[in-house]
Amino acid sequence: MKKLLILGGTNFIGRNLVERLLESGAYDITLFNRQRTHSNLFPAVNRIKGDRETNDIKQIAGKNWDCIIDLSCYYPDALERVLDSVHGVSKYLFVSTCSVYDNADKRARLRDEQATILSCSPEQRVDRSPTSYGNRKAECERILQGSGISHVILRPALVFGKYDPTDRLYYWLYQVKKKNELLLPEAGERLFSTTYVFDLVEAIVHSIKHDVDSEVYNVISRPETSIGQLVALAKEFLKTECLVVNGTADFLLKNDVTQWTDMPLWINGDHFTYSNQKLERDLGLKMIPFETALKETIAYYETLSWPEPQYGMSEERKNGLIGVLEGGC
Repeated sequence: MKKLLILGGTNFIGRNLVERLLESGAYDITLFNRQRTHSNLFPAVNRIKGDRETNDIKQIAGKNWDCIIDLSCYYPDALERVLDSVHGVSKYLFVSTCSVYDNADKRARLRDEQATILSCSPEQRVDRSPTSYGNRKAECERILQGSGISHVILRPALVFGKYDPTDRLYYWLYQVKKKNELLLPEAGERLFSTTYVFDLVEAIVHSIKHDVDSEVYNVISRPETSIGQLVALAKEFLKTECLVVNGTADFLLKNDVTQWTDMPLWINGDHFTYSNQKLERDLGLKMIPFETALKETIAYYETLSWPEPQYGMSEERKNGLIGVLEGGC
């Protein structure tokens, strides 16, 4: 029975992963985390309580882990603390992000694993703001690749599905379910990549089980999708109708609508798209169809009775922008 250490493990990706691993019954699992998020989950699983950014991490030393699955690393110094605390680990599996890619060329589409990734300055390395997220993750990858430890680096795009706390994709499902009017950016045509959480979990499990060594993979379920496609499918599955109002990029930017945050999933371009060909070719994994993933995700939110999302602009602001557009001003 393989001995696994999961850094994180009770929030979104980790929660789905631990459920999957427990179902198999093939692993001796230990969770290391601060026990602040869903601390009541998995009572039968071994636990080590601690903060990885402190000397608490030394508690993982001397355990002879077969695989460490790192779901919670955002800072290079935190990764170095872990690597300094373990010796003889057979494999280190690092969940990174497609945000490591350098998007300076906004015409590029479907980047593969050979595309240029971001640099990380000393200031970015210790920065705590979201703006340096991709830089810090890229630096973590370089640290792991230079460690001499057998490793697998997985780069998902926008992850969605069961237990997703971010509301980014859910914002649009909620709009279709509950609202009569939708404000679509650029007619909902801009493209981006998505990763269904169960596809990411299967990629992690495959990497644990098989002889995958010192590789990097984009874990992409659907390389190109759009808000328009998402909304159309959601309307079909939810059997709802709503008026769609188009906001051009010029209009939205003129009105200080922030990409991705005020307007979830909207990027003014098609460069947040990534190839999954290496993953499918090397690992033989078949991604769950987007339609199936979306149906399953909608079914999950049905069980939650459709709570109001916290992400995205306020309803008042959205309606005000729609009013301007409909008024022709």
